[in-house]
Amino acid sequence: MKTKSSMLINKTSKIIVIDEGFSAEKEVSLRSGRNVANLLSKSGYDQTKSLHLSSKEDLKKIIDLKLNNEIDLAVLMTHGTFGEDGALQGLLELLEIPYTGSKLKASANCMDKITTKAILKANNLPVFENLNIEELILDKESSEFPVILKARADGSSVGIEKIDDFKELKALLEKDANKLNDVKANKIFIEPFIRGVEITTSIIPYNEKLYTELDIDITSLKNNKDILIDKNLISLALLKLIPENEFYDYEAKYTAGKTTFELPAQISQELAKKIHSYAIKAYRALECSGFARVDFIIKDADTNPGINILEINTLPGMTDTSDLPAQAKASGLSQENLIELLINSNQ
Repeated sequence: MKTKSSMLINKTSKIIVIDEGFSAEKEVSLRSGRNVANLLSKSGYDQTKSLHLSSKEDLKKIIDLKLNNEIDLAVLMTHGTFGEDGALQGLLELLEIPYTGSKLKASANCMDKITTKAILKANNLPVFENLNIEELILDKESSEFPVILKARADGSSVGIEKIDDFKELKALLEKDANKLNDVKANKIFIEPFIRGVEITTSIIPYNEKLYTELDIDITSLKNNKDILIDKNLISLALLKLIPENEFYDYEAKYTAGKTTFELPAQISQELAKKIHSYAIKAYRALECSGFARVDFIIKDADTNPGINILEINTLPGMTDTSDLPAQAKASGLSQENLIELLINSNQ
């Protein structure tokens, strides 16, 4: 490898991989953190250490690391509430600790799915309209069913529920009295359920100088028809998700064998180009940085495709079953490439 310039995190940099956290996704976070820490160590970053946030007391360890000059970069694998919503990012910014992933504002906006949709809609990007629960209750024969209930600020498909008809909705609300209050308080929102093709792509920064210094084959990337390079960003190979379950829920995401992956997705070049373009536009509209993943649902993919953006994930999973590492590999980037881009992308 070529001699690295001062712009890069180097082999002696003090890297802390922060994982676990306090959300419903902490187990996935631990898996992502363990995988990233192992890859960094294998790649020669010998000063890499892990910090598991298992209690609020562990936050003091971050402050101590800063005061003792024992941290040059925080690699965030803290999926979900607190770790991905801008709260931890704000602490690191106060401490002037560089970190991976999107900054405070983008992290908060992407974690809040209602805000995400409002920003995307304002930028003429396709999203589902939110449904009004009171109208669904009043109109027992509503044509809107089936519908999906989603938590406003959780990731990894935590808490998603599909409701097939009015009777099922009524039974759910009677069983859980807090559910209606949560919907009225906008903690939960409702969207139409569309049976379609689920496709995801990951966005990573593109900088020819950085890629050259990391010995990444730029020519091969530029000739790769499965990706899209747009100025300073790459939309990686599209991944089609074919879950055993009715839709791509938490179990399907993180249980090996529960989902079949088609990578690159076998769809028309025209549709693929639209998805890549929408993903990059969404990333920019929400002012993301570092790595991010954009999820789509495609209705009637083979005839007259309708595209809707489901969400943007600002700290994509890095487990052995996660989408981003698979997409990177299919795009021609090795694990070493990916991990070095991860730690250098925000520099």
